[in-house]
Amino acid sequence: MKSAEESEYFEIVTSLYGMPLVIAVFGNVNRSDFLYIDTRTGVPALYLWDNGETQLLTPGDEPITGFAALHDSKPWVVYAKDESGTEDFALYFADYSTKERTQITKGTIGRLSGIFWASDDTWIVVGCDKQEYYIRVYARDGSHTSLFTTDQHVLTTAYDDKRKLVAAAVGRGPGTKIGIIDAKGNINWISESDESEDILPRVCPEKGYIAYTTDVSGNTEIVVRSIETLEEVTRVTALGDIGFLPGEGNLIWADENTLFAAPAKDAQLSPRLLTISDGKWSDSLADVSVLISACTREGPVWVGSSFSQPLCVQAYKNGKVVTVIQPKYTGERISGESCWYTSFDGRKIQGWLLRNPDPEAPLVVYCHGGPNFAVLNMWGVGVQEIVMAGYHVFAPNFRGSTTFGCEFKNLNVGDIGGGDLQDVLYGAKYAMNLLGITGKPAIVGGSYGGYLTLQGLTTQPDEWAGGVAMVPWVDLVETHELGDAHYKALNVYLMGGTPEEKLELYRERSPSTHLEKLKSPVLIIHGENDPRCPLQPVQKFYERAQKLNLPVELEVIKEEGHGASRISNFIRMSVLQLEYLEKLF
Repeated sequence: MKSAEESEYFEIVTSLYGMPLVIAVFGNVNRSDFLYIDTRTGVPALYLWDNGETQLLTPGDEPITGFAALHDSKPWVVYAKDESGTEDFALYFADYSTKERTQITKGTIGRLSGIFWASDDTWIVVGCDKQEYYIRVYARDGSHTSLFTTDQHVLTTAYDDKRKLVAAAVGRGPGTKIGIIDAKGNINWISESDESEDILPRVCPEKGYIAYTTDVSGNTEIVVRSIETLEEVTRVTALGDIGFLPGEGNLIWADENTLFAAPAKDAQLSPRLLTISDGKWSDSLADVSVLISACTREGPVWVGSSFSQPLCVQAYKNGKVVTVIQPKYTGERISGESCWYTSFDGRKIQGWLLRNPDPEAPLVVYCHGGPNFAVLNMWGVGVQEIVMAGYHVFAPNFRGSTTFGCEFKNLNVGDIGGGDLQDVLYGAKYAMNLLGITGKPAIVGGSYGGYLTLQGLTTQPDEWAGGVAMVPWVDLVETHELGDAHYKALNVYLMGGTPEEKLELYRERSPSTHLEKLKSPVLIIHGENDPRCPLQPVQKFYERAQKLNLPVELEVIKEEGHGASRISNFIRMSVLQLEYLEKLF
């Protein structure tokens, strides 16, 4: 097999992803510098940005894909690192003035979702193992005490270092509430209603405030309360969804009277400021979609991009937006047009159409992951390289996508691979009609999008020319059995129950159940160590397809997990996809 470098598509993919890309920022409100993760060495590595100067803090050949936190005043960093995409992390301490680096934990401690400095020698760590989610206090010698455990998701947390309180959103979907947990493990609960989703807690220790979002009114609201008495201070209607991905959203305290947020509406994110005292929103600060944000002593800092603007780091200082890290890009710039179409039940669905200059180019339909995510006007969502390789792309934001309101996000709960897949098919037909295309389109996607790709090819076999599925689910029952506490809770949320309670639904919505119906070729690309969509069921799916003489191919990426942490592997996966699409047409 030829290498990725020998492919005609190598240059296209490298132009998009081979340049240094910033994928995360971590700040501290007591400091003007900040941490960021950058891919310039070929893997995501941790850097310190300080007044324009950058310093590499971790070995440039070790992928860092976890969380990191800066000490308030000392040259100390605590961060998490896994091995080869396993999402089973260990904690590390680094003193970047002396180049000292030590592993805190004795071995790995599971999947992490938050780290906070509690003292010079202790940290609040939020994560999950095979059995449960936890909030623990870890000491420098690796020992720990537990503050809280649950079998539900704990996706977003905040820490009040003045009062020694942890704020945690517990649950997913309707019924999610916020717990205020003290140093002894005592809990006060915030819940707008039994059915509301109350998430994204953010603490302002100086004022003793906690901000969070709720959907109790049917629209997203931002609520500010006293963290000690829980008395409401203010309530403001948001200009869109604040959480665009479960556990992730842009809501941070810019100062004692101002929140920075990036409300997301109809697949567009807009960075803004919200003044607490009068409830007024600023105009959009920048014409980019905000991926992740943090706050420094000087103000908010964020990673922003669009279809045509590579990932850059911007900051809001002294009333102005400044770009502090800007990658150089000289390649083709792709733009997308937002389209609305009518799906099978009369509901309006938004999608992005990205046109190739050749009007007769084939159509590729792209399915995003999540499912609670969206194809945003953002760099690196997986569509630009397909357009540059010679195709039109239509990317529908099917039901279950975020940025279209709370009701829409919950529409596919208990119906995954059902109504959302119909939205995808109706989007394909809409785009074909709009473009005047008569030939069958291909379908591609990663993670949940990979699942939809396989479910579409096996349950709608006459509609597609074929496809590429990256890191997909294939058997929902077996995937549940192999998952950790996080993915078990995710399956229960999406399916509306456990496999024992919903066995028929789990089986009916599994591509493995419908494999014999497959007619069109499909390539599955999968990470060897993927903990989210385990490889074992995929291998069984492939081996069964081979026995049935069905057109299924499988490429396993060694030492990678859910996606690729090494840029060389990411480029290889993209090249494999483009070469396979060429075979289909």
